This record gives sequence, C-alpha cells and structure tokens, in this order.
Amino acid sequence: MNKIKLILVIVTFLFSLSVQAARGEKQKSQGAIDAKTFEKLMKAQELTEAGKHTEALAVLDVLKNKSKINGYGKAQMWNFYAFIYASKEDYINAIRAYKEVIAIEETPAALALQAKYTIAQLNFQLEKFDLCINYMNEWLKDVAKPTPTAHIMLAQAHYQLKNYDKALINVDKAVALETKAGRKVKENWLRLKAALYYDKGDYKNTAKTYEQLVQLYPKTNYLKQLAGMYGELGKDMRRLTVFDSIYLNGDMKKSGDILNLAYMYLGEDVPYKAAKIIEKGMQDGIIKRSQKNVETLGNAWAQANQHDKAIPVLEEAAKLSSKGKLFARLAGVYFDAGDYQKAANAAQKAAQKGGLKNPGNNYLLMGMSYSNLKKYHKALQAFRSAKQTKSILKDARAWEKHTLKEIQLIEDLERSQFELEEKTKQTLESQENNKEV
Repeated sequence: MNKIKLILVIVTFLFSLSVQAARGEKQKSQGAIDAKTFEKLMKAQELTEAGKHTEALAVLDVLKNKSKINGYGKAQMWNFYAFIYASKEDYINAIRAYKEVIAIEETPAALALQAKYTIAQLNFQLEKFDLCINYMNEWLKDVAKPTPTAHIMLAQAHYQLKNYDKALINVDKAVALETKAGRKVKENWLRLKAALYYDKGDYKNTAKTYEQLVQLYPKTNYLKQLAGMYGELGKDMRRLTVFDSIYLNGDMKKSGDILNLAYMYLGEDVPYKAAKIIEKGMQDGIIKRSQKNVETLGNAWAQANQHDKAIPVLEEAAKLSSKGKLFARLAGVYFDAGDYQKAANAAQKAAQKGGLKNPGNNYLLMGMSYSNLKKYHKALQAFRSAKQTKSILKDARAWEKHTLKEIQLIEDLERSQFELEEKTKQTLESQENNKEV
C-alpha cells in the first residue's frame, strides 16, 4: 500500500503541472485545450476518483481518436492515461503513457521532466533498476536544481545492482544538498550509507556512519550496530563503553546481551563489574540460574577475590555439575581463602568425580592443602599423583621435596626430644642412686 500511495502522490503531482524550469532550455509554450477536450479530461478525472477506471479509460479512448486535438492537449491526455493506469496499479501501461507524454513535441518542458522522473520511480518499483538509473540520469541532466531524493533513488537502484561506489556517491550528494538546505539528514539515508560501507567491508566508515546515526537518531539498535563495528575494528574498550551505556540506560533486556557484556568485562579483567551484572540479571529474572551461568558468576567473584561471595555460588554450581571441574575450582577458592581442610575435601571430590582436563593441578593443590594441614603422608600421596602430569612435574617434585624435609625435620625433632628425655631420665636416676649411697 505504501508503494501505491507513493505512485499516486507522484502522478497527482504531475497532473497538477508544476512549473519547474529545465536547465539551459526555454519553457515551451503550453498552448491551449479546447472546451470539449477539457470537459472530457475532467470527466475522466471524476471517474478515476470514483474508482471507475475502465469508464475513465473509455472516455480518454474517445478523446484519443479525435483528430482535431492539438499536441498540448494530447500531452495532457496521455498524462491522464498515466494517472489512471497508476491508480489501478497498472504500472507498465503507466510508463508507456508517460513515454507518450515525453515524445510529444508540444509537451511543456516541466511536464516532460516530471514524466521522466516518474518513469524512473515506476521502474524502481518494478525492480527494473537499470531503467530507473537511465531515466533518473536523463532527468538530472535537464533539471536546474537536482533534489536530494533523486540522488537517493539513484543510490538505492545502484545498491540493488551492487554498484556500491556509485551508490555512495549519490548518497553523499543527497546528504550534502540536505545539509546545505539546513535540514536534518534523513535517517533512512544514513542507514543506506551504513549498509553500503558494510557490504564493501569498510568497517571504519560503517562505524563513522553509525556514530552519526547515534548522534542524530539515538536508538538502541544503532548503538548495538556501532558496538559491533568497534568489535570488528578491534576497539574493544569503545565496544564495551557503548554496550555499557545501553545497559545503564535500561535498554538491555535480553539474557544473551547482558551475559555478553559481563564476558566483555571479564575479558578486560574487570571481574567485579561482571559479577555484579550477572547477579543483577539473575535477581531480575532475566538470566537463568543454570549451571553454566552460576559457574560464570562464581568464577567472576573468585577472580575479583570476593571469596565469601564466590564460595556459596561455586558450591551451588558444583552440585549442579556431574563432573569434577567445579569442585577443583572450588578447591582453589578455598585454598586462597586459607581454608585448607575444605580445599583438600573439594579436591578429593573433584578427583572422585573426574572429567578434569588437567587432574595434575588438582592433585598438586590437594597436596599443598594437606601439607599446610601438616597431614604430610596424605600430601605425599597427592604429590605422587600430581607427578604423572608432565606440565607440573617440576612443581610437584618441589613440593614433595619440601614435604619430605618437613617430615624429616619433625622426625629429627622427635628424635632429639626422645634423646633429651632419655638423658634427663638417666640423670635423675643417677642422682637418686647417689643419694642412697
């Protein structure tokens, strides 16, 4: 319906016979229409407005066969034909009628120009983009003051034919004319410009165009597109800033978008902010409390050294998981918090559940926990298991050596203590014997 309305506006405009002068050409004499011809034209118009297109065409057919009608009258008659055909959505015959208008020598220059313009528009609607371009270029050659909308139509036609450079030239001309006239550049024009640059793979200018769109027409969708372009250009902080502004404005409603923002903060090593975003998303009921999302929240709190918040969240995630990965992560958080017994217990559960990508790290942490608890024999068992992983063999051996030294030190202390106690005992017995003597 929008296309139909557009065409009707155009043909009505033609019918009103505007007087735009041709560039470098004198206005041709409009001549005159005799009373009978004028009467039939008005009758055709009345029938058309009443929706009686067939009857209106019949009136014009009678007029067409009239031999005495002059050239100017014929031009007006064919203009009526075009008006009627366009009204009944017969755009092909409307184009033919406009061509008749152009072909008549007595046709006023302004009317011929407008006929060319309308033919270009009708061909665009019929997706005959080459013909649209040809007629629009003819119009531009003859018109004194090109309009921005003409250049936009050319740009759109070139875009459909993937002539991106020519399309951009015409968009820029339209923008320049609009700006010169002191008018705000149309939103759709800038959207077309952004699409053209994007299809060319020119992300830098795509971003610049979206920056202009955001400034003139601040919409969430344009901010998202701008953020995407910053991502393509490797401008991660700008991308993060744009997404954060969307979030702070309360325009981020989808779980995926909110989680994406949180991941961006994690990528920029701002885990506390990431955790707060995920936590609020869960509280608002936007982000599901799934095992993966809970795990991400727990990891974010852990990276932010918020152990009191990380532990209960990771415990929840670990219970939801069938693998030992989360217990291994939980063991690390317990260890960092100084709770070595819980760290050892969590590491044991991780080993029991299995599915660890690097079980050696888990055994190493288990051994370190037992070592700090002075449970050295359990620690040695864990270190022996850790040594099976080559990547941490050196660390496992170092901790094993340290633990053995601790054991040796304890044994030496115990031996020294035993010897001291024996020596003291012997001394006391000797003193008692001397007293008896």
